[in-house]
Amino acid sequence: MPFNNNYVNLVTEKSQAHTRLIRDYDGSKKDFDFIIIGSGIGGGILADDLADRLKAQRILVLDAGSFIYPTHVYNICRIPNFEVARHFGVDNFNRAASESNYIGENPQLAFGGRSVFWSGLIPDIQDWELEFFPDNIRNELKTEYLKLAGGRMNQSISLGKKAKDLVEYFRSTDLSNDFVIEETPRALHQPYLDSDGTPSDRFYTEPTGVFNTAELLINQVGLTPGAKQDEKGLFIKLNSFVEAVNDTPLGWHEVMVTDTITEEQSSFYAPKVIIAAGSIESPKLINRSAVYQNMSNSVKKLVGFGLTDHPVTGESQAYVSALGGIALSREDHAKIIFYSKGNRDGDGHVTFPFNIEMNINHEYWHLRNNDPSAEQPIDNQSKTRIDLKFSFANCLDDENGILSRFDDGYVPEIRFKRFSLLNDLLNSRFPALAGWRKSEQDFFNLLNGTRDRIFNKFDDLERLPDNHDYGRGNNKQLPFGWGTVHHACGTLRMPWKSDRNSNFNQDSVVDENLKVKGSAGLYVCDMSVMPISTAANPVRTLAGLALRLSKHLG
Repeated sequence: MPFNNNYVNLVTEKSQAHTRLIRDYDGSKKDFDFIIIGSGIGGGILADDLADRLKAQRILVLDAGSFIYPTHVYNICRIPNFEVARHFGVDNFNRAASESNYIGENPQLAFGGRSVFWSGLIPDIQDWELEFFPDNIRNELKTEYLKLAGGRMNQSISLGKKAKDLVEYFRSTDLSNDFVIEETPRALHQPYLDSDGTPSDRFYTEPTGVFNTAELLINQVGLTPGAKQDEKGLFIKLNSFVEAVNDTPLGWHEVMVTDTITEEQSSFYAPKVIIAAGSIESPKLINRSAVYQNMSNSVKKLVGFGLTDHPVTGESQAYVSALGGIALSREDHAKIIFYSKGNRDGDGHVTFPFNIEMNINHEYWHLRNNDPSAEQPIDNQSKTRIDLKFSFANCLDDENGILSRFDDGYVPEIRFKRFSLLNDLLNSRFPALAGWRKSEQDFFNLLNGTRDRIFNKFDDLERLPDNHDYGRGNNKQLPFGWGTVHHACGTLRMPWKSDRNSNFNQDSVVDENLKVKGSAGLYVCDMSVMPISTAANPVRTLAGLALRLSKHLG
């Protein structure tokens, strides 16, 4: 049956901003050189790069979402972006909530995908995590594509001198033996901020948000009416839910589409189709497409499974007044990341399989939040607030998956283990990732000891009174949250490792060029191809994979 707005809270409208800025493709020619399904980080950067390099090609971007914002939600003053994201969260799966199985939050289906709602952090994947990627992908990401990805997302240099001074101090301590310590790079809004993070003297002087692919593609196609619809160039068609991708003679693919506003159905054709709809939508699309029938049984059983995300602890918080002689005030702000170097102990185990994220005056670290007219938080205004949290890498989990059925109405059930199940984390996930098995107390000692190594560098430390050590006392605090679909990955994996000591498993859904096995020209370019969930936000890695795929395609 055709899609009939089965997703609760999916925005299905054509706003005035949409019609003023983008002309939906309405040409008579239905054939293209490339069709890209999804406009988020993977699909948006891929489409932009193809359009830059292949001027003589016809490229169509399809997205089920609407034009919600012409820019990033950080431009909406005083409303936290997580609240905006929840407001636009779409029910495209069912949760079978239980003590052992739950996934929180919802994806956002909109022009620009989650890049419109994302915080803009673009930290780096580390060498010990890249070991889970096939050799040629790992080498090309390290030598070329991760750097290109930072440039494409307009990576900032610094949040200022105080942030630089804090990083230099931490680098002079024993922490540098175990961690690479850097300011967390962030993506800036394209035209209005300079590369060092200061406001430009052109257009506007107030901060204006961060990079997103909706803006990237608007800049690429130009304002309405844009290019002639039946000629070469990049074209966009929103409110277009892709029903299936089917094979046609001569190796082409038919992309069947339902308009979410009019419910009219149409088809477009291309020899190369790239699915970039996200880790939930992309495997659902493959499951209901003819290409699924051409897969081997070993590949079929992987479609939609392996779903994982990176466990992140709750925050430890304190107030401080200085760090190694560097005075800190309420007006200072920074976001610093301690990347694990992946050092190994005598047994070959990774000692610290996590990164540490540190916010200094967290409400100010993003310039957009530094609004003097906004209501100030109720806390110790005389000191600087420090927030620390741990973010773990995570291997794929074949017991997690999307349980698609022919009669589920496009809204399948998802099976996803809670991160708060320490038995599973300590006895399965962390051994696969790091090699070690620890008791709960040993694990909590590792977290608390590492946190205290950082806190103890500060002067005049005052721990928040409602903060408890991980795992101690009668009021035991479980360290991890629910897991989300925000960085979910692995449901259409590339060649992968089940643990760090295994060989690469070639029973993958896509090959090393991200082409779906058993297809003539069907590719995937979103988080679903990842062979591991990295400790850091994986968006830079995906952007690098998109640029690498673009080069492979032409």
